[in-house]
Amino acid sequence: MPQEWEDEKLKELLNKYTAVTIPVQVSIDAQQHIIDTQRAKEILSTADIITVQECFCRKTLRNCDNPLEVCILFNESGVIALEKGAREISLEEAVGVLEMSHKAGLVHMAYYRKGEDLDIICSCCSCCCHHLSTLKRFGYHEKVIRSDFVAALDESLCNECGMCVERCHVGAWNRGNGVVLDTGHCIGCGLCISTCPTGAVSLVKR
Repeated sequence: MPQEWEDEKLKELLNKYTAVTIPVQVSIDAQQHIIDTQRAKEILSTADIITVQECFCRKTLRNCDNPLEVCILFNESGVIALEKGAREISLEEAVGVLEMSHKAGLVHMAYYRKGEDLDIICSCCSCCCHHLSTLKRFGYHEKVIRSDFVAALDESLCNECGMCVERCHVGAWNRGNGVVLDTGHCIGCGLCISTCPTGAVSLVKR
């Protein structure tokens, strides 16, 4: 049976951090308030120190076999993490972590603490991540800020392979009369786009 966060621990984590969805790097001609993967790389390029450690959520619950060493902490959080056993890495290595975790089907989430700068980027799954699992179990949560974009489906190109359904962590894609997209549940991570074999899925301004 999958493990779940105890209510008190979940409440503590949700109150401490706010999560921002980072879309994968795709071609979008628009301004955005939520950072995309390219912006994440730009932020990391100015960091004084970059570290990586095992994902606390996945290591705690162990509901899946997704990669563990995907939690990137930098600047102040990086210094603290280094003292606790995290590994210092280069910008190139950090980008490699992002690319590897995307291929594994994980959602890039940037975390910041109240009153603090963004200094944590983790790659999350809905079976272990405190924020994504809450979103999946209970619907939209104020502690998860969706990206400014939403998936869009070109039905004329869709071959109904179901890859988008498999890749989605929040149940925005489902099989009904063909493949059905619920844009109200979409957090705009873009995982469904990079593996769509026919190019039927795109990100559009929300």
